[in-house]
This record gives sequence, C-alpha cells and structure tokens, in this order.
Amino acid sequence: MALTNQSILAYCASITAFSLISGAFSFYYVKVFMNFYHIDEKWFQLSQVLFMIWNAVNDPLFAYIQDSTNLSFTKTRRESIMYSGPLFALSFIIPWIPWGHGTWIVGLHLIVALFIWDTMFTFVGLAVCSLFSELSKDTNDRITLTRFAEVARLCGGTSVLFLEFTSNSLHNFWAFQITTAILALISWSLFRYTGKNAHTEYDLKEMNLSEKKEGDVDISHAKTMDESYCKQTCQILSDRNFISFVVTNFFHQFHNTFLSNFTAIICDQLISESDIPLSVRKTFYGATTISASVLVIFGAPLIRRYSYFSVIRCSYMYTVVAGILMYIWGWNKPWLLMLFVLLDSCVTFASFSLFNMPLSDIADDNMAKYKRKHPISSMVFGTNALITKPAISLAPMFVVAILNLYGYSGLKDQKGEGSEELRTAMFTLVCFYSVIIGAIQFISWSFFSIRGKTNATCTDF
Repeated sequence: MALTNQSILAYCASITAFSLISGAFSFYYVKVFMNFYHIDEKWFQLSQVLFMIWNAVNDPLFAYIQDSTNLSFTKTRRESIMYSGPLFALSFIIPWIPWGHGTWIVGLHLIVALFIWDTMFTFVGLAVCSLFSELSKDTNDRITLTRFAEVARLCGGTSVLFLEFTSNSLHNFWAFQITTAILALISWSLFRYTGKNAHTEYDLKEMNLSEKKEGDVDISHAKTMDESYCKQTCQILSDRNFISFVVTNFFHQFHNTFLSNFTAIICDQLISESDIPLSVRKTFYGATTISASVLVIFGAPLIRRYSYFSVIRCSYMYTVVAGILMYIWGWNKPWLLMLFVLLDSCVTFASFSLFNMPLSDIADDNMAKYKRKHPISSMVFGTNALITKPAISLAPMFVVAILNLYGYSGLKDQKGEGSEELRTAMFTLVCFYSVIIGAIQFISWSFFSIRGKTNATCTDF
C-alpha cells in the first residue's frame, strides 16, 4: 500500500499527541513526587517494583489482544487509538492532582498514577508502533514516515519548554496543573484525528470484509490467529536479531529514563544560578526534549546513505567517547556540562526514534518466515516491551538510591545546596552512565544482522 499524505498526517497526529504528554510525564513525575509531595523512599521504591511487574504483564497481554481479537476497539490500529486516546490523555492528569500529605497516601497516589498511566501508555503505544509498521513495508516510506514523525515529535516535545515557562520551573504549581490539563485536551483531539484517518491495507481489508454478508467472508484474511500466545512468543524470542535488539533497547531505555527523570534534578545542583541564569536553564531543559527531533529531521540523509544500523552504532561510539572526555575535562564547567547533557540527550533520544524501523523489519521477517496473512506487529513490539520496559522502573530506583546515599533526601525543599560529595557523585553518574551503557549497546547492536533492507536505495526528501 502506497503511503499517502493523509496517512502521514494521521500518523504524525498520534506522534504529536503521544509526545506532548509522555515527554512531560517522564520529565516531571519524579521531581513532583520527590520535591513537592515528599514521597518516602520506601514507597517510591515499592511503586517502581510494582510498576515494573505490571509492565511485564500488560505489554504481551495487550499485544496479543490487539493482534488476535476482533473486539470493537481492537479491529484496527486506528480504532485502538481512537477509543483509548481519551483515557490516555486523562491518565496524564492524575499525578498532578495531590491526594493528601500522608506518607501512605502519597505512595498510593504514585502507584495508582503509574499503573493507570502505563496501562494506557502501553495500549496506545503498541497501536501507534504497529501503525508505523503497517502503513507501508517499503524502506523508503518508513524513512519518510520517520522524518515526518520527528517533525511531529518536535511539536510535541515543546510541552516541557511550555510547562517550564508557564509554571516558572514548577514554582507556580497551579499554573503547571492548568497547563497539563490543556495539553491533555490537545492530545485527545489529535488521537481522535488519527483514529478517524489512519487507514492501513489491513484496515481497509477489515472494512471491506465488514461490508460482506457473514456467509461470504473470506476467512483467509481473518485477524484471529490459530497460534497460541506462547507459540508466537517462542517464535519471536528464537530470532537472533530480536535478542540483539532487545538487549540494546533495554539499556537504551535505562539511559532514556535517566535523562528524562533526572536531568533537571542533577543540573539544578551542578549548575547554580550565579553561573547560569534560571531563564537559560529553563530553555536548556526544554531543548533537551526537542533537539533529538531536529537531529533526526536534518540527519535523515545520513540514514538514507548509511542505513539506520550504522547511524545507531555510531551514536553509541559517540556516547562512550563523550562521557570519557567530559569526566576528564568537565568538572566545574557548567556551560560545558550543559552542552554535554544536551548532546547526550539529543543523540540518545534521536537514535531511539529510529527503533521502530528495526522492529518493523523484524515483524516483516516474522510474517514472511511463518507465512502469515497479517503481521503480528503488536506481538513483536509487545515482547520487546516485556523485556525492555523494566528498565524504566529500575533506572529511577538505582539513581534515587545513589543520590539518597550521598544526602539528596535532605534537599527535597529545593532550597538547599548539596554537599561536595553529592555533587561529585552526580557528576560521575552523568558521565559514566553514557560510557558504560554506550559500550554495552555497541557490543549488543553489532549482532543485529538485518542489514539488506536498511541499505536499500532511498529517494531524496
């Protein structure tokens, strides 16, 4: 099926909506619960453990439901997005409405917020990722779709910048709450547009089948699978390329979560207002969420020329080298630290934006290998999430434990300045996160062998 302007616009609407709320949620929820609600560390760690367990359950569950059922809200990818979009937008608002000041109340608030958020994040996210895979199988189209999606993500990524200025870096929490409600409403509208207009070839087949009489339906195109969930999962996990990808992606999620959740917390301590004004820092925080999209938009010719495999591998080489150099020369250099964090965020988030392409190639190979009538895109994306999403919980648990070990728990009022020991620990953490994780990713990514499709000749944009 050829990629149309309408399908591109519809897909980009969902990416914009997703970015508006997911970027802001990741950037603020840890800081809000630590600095405003003063959550106890035990409750924080408990919420992350429960969150990790739920992550392990809901991804394959929702993936199998979307690929193997014909319920009214799972018949097509666009219908899954249209019906679940309002709930996803609503889940974004829950963390910003305080429930009370008791220790267990704040802890329960975080647990419920994370559970509801991740439920909708997973369901909508699987549908959006599968939509990417099924709008077109052509590599040229997928690169084009990736580039336009980054334009959409760039628009959505401005939510953090918008929230920084409207709330004065969370100093005006009421303005922050109002702005999040506006962002949720905009996201819901965009999800609805996707649900109305994002047609794939499989979507059109379902629509044609629904118009036939029940006795005339061609069951060869039926979406329901004869294979069990366990059989499909075993088929996916036996793929060497899939294993290489999920190991790489696990540590990428670890790095992404660290940058999303702790950039503001760490930089507030390492960069004082006497060195760099608060207004500059607010712009910097906003730029960390949108710079990656700019890099992908203007770097698309490199993907076209060298393949996404090579571009992603080079990004891991950069993170290792940059982390080492920063550790050697960057201590007590706030402007250099800001540049390092900005580039680290830019490269890490940009390479992550390309991950739909290898997963889509894996789904295509799976469909061809097992001669399926309909790709099990959600199962591929869901099994990937089953393995990689625990990193989203493990990363904040790991970092919070380290920061509190060096005395951060006594600074939650945002007014105190950390000890030299705490600041040194933060600086070391920032540098060696990139070095260690980048080295592991470079090794694991080298085993990914689906490179024939990625090197296909592509036209200019």
